[in-house]
Amino acid sequence: MSSFDFRLQRLLGFRNIQEEEAKRELGVRHMALELERARLSGLKQEEESVLDRWREQTQRDVELSTLKVTQEYNDLLENRMHRQFQECNKSESRVEEQRRVARECWQKKKMLEILQDKARVEHSRQEQVRERNLIDEIVLNTYNRKGGD
Repeated sequence: MSSFDFRLQRLLGFRNIQEEEAKRELGVRHMALELERARLSGLKQEEESVLDRWREQTQRDVELSTLKVTQEYNDLLENRMHRQFQECNKSESRVEEQRRVARECWQKKKMLEILQDKARVEHSRQEQVRERNLIDEIVLNTYNRKGGD
């Protein structure tokens, strides 16, 4: 019986490597997204802290210079949050794009695996046919040697 040899084995190996690399890159991009979200969350917490201090100050003595500085800092935080929100959106887009790439790699690999399975089944079927033919030939030769009774 001959061993099974899949003609597209090198391509399947390449697809496996490609899929693993795509999954690794997806993980990297997902971690980057989480980092961006953490930064945004930190900015939101800082804004809340500034607003809380501002509320406390307005209940006590109100100094115009302090209110002005607080307002400017709050505006700066809002600008940073807006930019960070945009970065989060970009990062989410990169994650989704990589997710699409990883899915495509998986599909291409899966297609080759299906072809490999079909080729293995066909190889097995052909081997069974060869084996039956060989057995038939042996039986026929044995019959003919014994005189065909």
